[in-house]
Amino acid sequence: MTLSTEVENRMAEELNLLQQLVDLAVAKKEALFKNDLEALRKIVDDEEQTLAKAESLPPQNNGEISVSAEGQRLRQERAALIDRLKELNLLNQQLLEDALAIVDYSLKLIHGDEEGNMYGSSGQVETVGKSSVLNWRG
Repeated sequence: MTLSTEVENRMAEELNLLQQLVDLAVAKKEALFKNDLEALRKIVDDEEQTLAKAESLPPQNNGEISVSAEGQRLRQERAALIDRLKELNLLNQQLLEDALAIVDYSLKLIHGDEEGNMYGSSGQVETVGKSSVLNWRG
């Protein structure tokens, strides 16, 4: 096996792992949309395993990749997969932030806004009582 064949095989393995990560990111997006926490937990576990496999690959020097047509195709495919993965991860991050904002809003609505300070007629800041949806006093 020649050096370029070894490098191309290693790159093909890397591409396979990147494709798995892209597939998992798509599945994560669907789980976030459906609010399926069990599926999300499994997807995160699978992502961790796939990332561990990717980190265990021996380091690769980009200069080792041959300038052959196959080497160029592998480079382009890797760049496209990385871009797609970044795009999906950014979308998933935004979905998670939106979900956390909704949870935060819901908790403030239930427990009352703790920042209920307002200016009174005297011009001084007056603390206004919490405006909770639930009556916690009984």
